[in-house]
Amino acid sequence: MASVHGGDIYRNHVDLDFSVNINPLGVPGQVAAAMHEAVGMCSRYPDMEAERLKTAVSRMQEVPKECLVFGNGASELFMAVVHGLRPEKIVIPVPSFYGYEYAAEAAGGTVLYWETKEKNSFAVTEEICTVLTEDTDMVFLANPNNPTGSLMGRETMEKILAHCRSKGIYVVLDECFIEFCGREYSMESGLNRFDNLIIVRAFTKIFSIPGVRLGYLLCRNRKILAKIRRQLPEWNLSCFAQAAGCACALQTDLAAQTQEYVVKERQYLEQGLIKAGVQVFPSQANFILFYSKEHIYDRLLNKGILIRDCRNYRGLRPGFYRIAVKTRKENEILLREIECLLPADIERRSFEIIERELQDRNIVLPFQERMVTKRVIHATADFDYADTLTYSENAVTIAGEIIKNGACIVTDTNMALAGINKKVLAGFGGKACCFMAEEKVAVEAEKRGMTRAAFSMEKAAEIPGPVIFVIGNAPTALIRLYELSQERDWKPAFIIGVPVGFVNVEAAKELILHSGIPHIVNRGRKGGSNVAAAICNAILYGLPGAE
Repeated sequence: MASVHGGDIYRNHVDLDFSVNINPLGVPGQVAAAMHEAVGMCSRYPDMEAERLKTAVSRMQEVPKECLVFGNGASELFMAVVHGLRPEKIVIPVPSFYGYEYAAEAAGGTVLYWETKEKNSFAVTEEICTVLTEDTDMVFLANPNNPTGSLMGRETMEKILAHCRSKGIYVVLDECFIEFCGREYSMESGLNRFDNLIIVRAFTKIFSIPGVRLGYLLCRNRKILAKIRRQLPEWNLSCFAQAAGCACALQTDLAAQTQEYVVKERQYLEQGLIKAGVQVFPSQANFILFYSKEHIYDRLLNKGILIRDCRNYRGLRPGFYRIAVKTRKENEILLREIECLLPADIERRSFEIIERELQDRNIVLPFQERMVTKRVIHATADFDYADTLTYSENAVTIAGEIIKNGACIVTDTNMALAGINKKVLAGFGGKACCFMAEEKVAVEAEKRGMTRAAFSMEKAAEIPGPVIFVIGNAPTALIRLYELSQERDWKPAFIIGVPVGFVNVEAAKELILHSGIPHIVNRGRKGGSNVAAAICNAILYGLPGAE
């Protein structure tokens, strides 16, 4: 079971931590240098008033120093807010950060959880005002929200703030991830108009320093600030935190650089997750919430990858996960591992895409042939096969009946042989083989001046019972099968003829098309062993009882 927070690398073996949402660009060099320099200050008490830090952040945020309160991370500030203001009834929209609930319960008041709707991607809307009544003392909001990444527009935010002001409700607005979205989304400009607004920020996320523990609070209401300050211990900011904060305040270009990087990598992750077949919820932050029917938390952890299992968020159920946006290399590793864990979902999603594109192209496939053609397109990503695959009358039904009677399948390449699902075939009493690698075949073919593929067909013709020939590479194999059917009182039970190439390929296919032998042939030069195996598997998977 996951903990109530991400980042539990101390009780797990973790190579890649996607459970915490910090800047993928890492700690700025100047910030790291400032903390190294602070080692020399360890023999002194830190400044209790954090004067240099207040001045630096005041300039950074363009707010008076008197409006700032600093804490040992945002979590300490949430606790100071509830203990200082003593709300009796607190509203928390869920799912949201567990720290609000933790702080609210510590204050001893009543907590009302307002559930956002999955159909609205868990966005907080003006509808929350219906539960923000006169008996409500405080509401916790986050913009963007964690773990959903949803971002409230300014108009929505201002309507909620105005409603709360009219009801005498304190609004604690968590903007710890706002730098990843853009400062224009912040409600800093609303501090003058809304004396009930308390904004909480942290250096943790944007500056990638969660271990330093440094947060700050903005508010214009001096009475509120005084009550909050009284809840904080003396010297709650170490010399390292103060030095880091001063250096962070000088990183004026970091937010813009980070936003550009995060948008690009978030889109890359979203596309990869959608391709893997999971449900992705739109995010404006540096993390993504998604839902998977497959339980992947423990399986990824076994590979040294930690993600956030969100089942213990109120309003979410098992199967919801959150991942941070990290570097391209790290994101590639995560997507690759998730794709390996969700093969069925990938295939399902792929076939959904194929079906949609067929409709967009106005291509209607005959019912019996549909799954065969779609599986070939799935194997090749080539929609030309919808036009060039050619089926003899009732070809799929005939091939299926032959397989159900325990047919032998002979291929012209070991690659095609490897691609056929032999477990399913064996369930019907059949087997698959290829003679191309046998030394006797090579010797005899050279002696007779013919290709190994052609001689392999002669050998296969001696197999008792029905034989299905699956040809994906050698046109000479098709030619020899046609010749044998003319020379002897013998015919292949069925031919899948899709060799690829330029020499004799099209002519060989035409021979089979006019041979009277039941067949599936791809006209033209395209084909290959993967196509041959895909056709064979499509027929196998379509049979009742295939497992």
